[in-house]
Amino acid sequence: MNNLTTGLVSVLFVAAGLLSIGVFAVAWRRNLASALAGIPLMFGGAGIAFVGVARFSARAAAQVQPANGPRVIVGVSGPPVGQEIAVLIAIVSLAAVALGVALAARASRSSSQESPR
Repeated sequence: MNNLTTGLVSVLFVAAGLLSIGVFAVAWRRNLASALAGIPLMFGGAGIAFVGVARFSARAAAQVQPANGPRVIVGVSGPPVGQEIAVLIAIVSLAAVALGVALAARASRSSSQESPR
């Protein structure tokens, strides 16, 4: 069985790709409600970066142990700090999506009220 391993560089490339796609989506759109669609992509890239750095820094900390000092046991998945920040980023991203939906609904309602029927 072949094991598939990824390094920190590949995780950061994926995070940078998501972040750049999100920035492109925000910059390209002219409407505010549709420009907010790129914000979850940017937050997703930031979340992947936080989780990747937390995982690989925990693995590096577990490999570097003092010879005579107390032994620190860190799991491979790392401390939950990166995961907690990623969940917080996901919650903020959901709030941004809700804001975009509310703005789009308000814009469509105000445009339908102004047009004569």
